[in-house]
Amino acid sequence: MLVLLDNCLPVKLRDRISGHTVETAVYRGWAALENGALVAAAVGAGFGAVVTIDQGQDFVRAVSGTPIIAVLLPGLQGSRLVDVLPFVQRIEQALGEATPGAIIRL
Repeated sequence: MLVLLDNCLPVKLRDRISGHTVETAVYRGWAALENGALVAAAVGAGFGAVVTIDQGQDFVRAVSGTPIIAVLLPGLQGSRLVDVLPFVQRIEQALGEATPGAIIRL
């Protein structure tokens, strides 16, 4: 599955998620996109999932009703690689089990 890491996650996380093709919003040139615009770009580019730490209602509304899987990490003390590494296994599990359109809160 093609998976997008949003702007607030560390770029190096892409190398830690296995079994999927992982790209970052920055790599795609979408660093300035947020919420609905980011989700629309991801859906249009064929992404199957987006991983984010964004828990806001604007993001949840943006993914609702789309075919994209949203994996929402819990509120973290930061978005450094060391902060998100403990969630890698749960991210991989969510990506493997979720159905299109699912919103998964870890």
